[in-house]
Amino acid sequence: MNSGAGVYDVNESGTEFRHIPSLLKPIPADGTEFLSRLTSSFSIHVLEHTDPNELVFELKGVDVSFANALRRIMIAEVPTMAIEHVYMWNNTSVIHDEVLSHRMGLIPINVDPRLLEDVDDDYDASMATDRNTVVFRLGVTCGKDEASTDTGGKRHVSKDAKPAVSNPTRDSIGGNKVVDGAAEMASTMHFGGNVANNVEVPHVPYTKHVYSGDMHWMPQGDQAASFPDGIRPVHEDILIAKLRPGQTIQLEAHARKGTGKDHAKFSPVATAAYRLMPKIELLSPVYDDLADELDLYEPGVFKIVPCPAGSGHVKQALVHNPYACTMSRNYMRNPILKDAVKITRDPQHFI
Repeated sequence: MNSGAGVYDVNESGTEFRHIPSLLKPIPADGTEFLSRLTSSFSIHVLEHTDPNELVFELKGVDVSFANALRRIMIAEVPTMAIEHVYMWNNTSVIHDEVLSHRMGLIPINVDPRLLEDVDDDYDASMATDRNTVVFRLGVTCGKDEASTDTGGKRHVSKDAKPAVSNPTRDSIGGNKVVDGAAEMASTMHFGGNVANNVEVPHVPYTKHVYSGDMHWMPQGDQAASFPDGIRPVHEDILIAKLRPGQTIQLEAHARKGTGKDHAKFSPVATAAYRLMPKIELLSPVYDDLADELDLYEPGVFKIVPCPAGSGHVKQALVHNPYACTMSRNYMRNPILKDAVKITRDPQHFI
C-alpha cells in the first residue's frame, strides 16, 4: 500500500502527486502481515443514506486498488434477479418482440436473490423451477378510452406516489396522474402554461401507457409463503410501451438470478464511483468580502463566523465541511485566495 506515500496537490492545471518519502512502508512479507496492516488502519463509515436507492460511504486506510476492486464487485459480482426469458403470446404494438423483451429485461426486480437458487451457466427454460425462477405476466389491451382499456388487473402504484396535476378530476393524458404532474411542472417551466394546453391535441386517439406497474407476479410453488409481501419491480413507473386503440400486449416473463459480468441488466447499481477525500487548509485568515467570495466559490465547505469586537474585521471564513468540496478551483481566480487556501487529496481516503 505504498501508493499512499504522498498527497495530491491541487493547482490551477489539475492535480499532481507529490511523494513524501517518510510515509513509505516496506512491502508486506506475506498475506498475514498484509491483513494485519490492513485491519489496523482500515475503517468504513456511512455518510448518507437518506434515499433507499443511494448510499454514500467513506473508506480510510486503503489504496486505490482496494477501492476500485470494491467498485467493480458492486457493479459486476453482486447477484440480482432480472428477466431472462419472455414468452410473447400476442404483441400488436409498434415495438418489435425483441425490443420489448430487451426493455423488460432491464426493469429492476425488488426481490432478495439470496432466497432463490443459483442457476448453471448452461441454464435454459427447461431448468426453470419455483426455486430459481420468478414469473411475471403482462396483459394490456388499449381500448378507445381509459374506461374500456384492459390492464389485466389493478395496476400497482407506489404508496408514495401522489397525483400532482392542477386538475385531478380530469382524465389523465398518459394514464398516470403522477407522470402527468411531472410533465405539467416541466411544461410550466418551459412554456409558462398548463400541460393540458401544450400536450393534448384534439381528435387524437387515446394512448395507453404501459408501465412496469402493469406487470403481475405469478407465484409458483410455495413462493407466496416465501415472499409474503410479494415481488414487484423496484420502480412502478418505468415506461415499457405505448398502445393505441386495438393494440395489445400479452406475455409471460421469467426472471432468474445472475450477475453484472454476465449482463448489465443484472447489475444492482446504476453507477458506482469514488473520489479522493479533499483536505482543505487556510494558510492565512480570510475575512469580510473575501470570506463571502470564498463561500460563493465553494458553497457548503466554509462557515462564515463573526469576528470578535475590536479585531478590525466583521466576519471570517473557517473550514467547515471538506466533504462538500467540488474541487472546482474557482477560488484560484482571486490571487489573494489562491495564496490563502491550500487543497490536497488524501490517496488513502475515498468517498
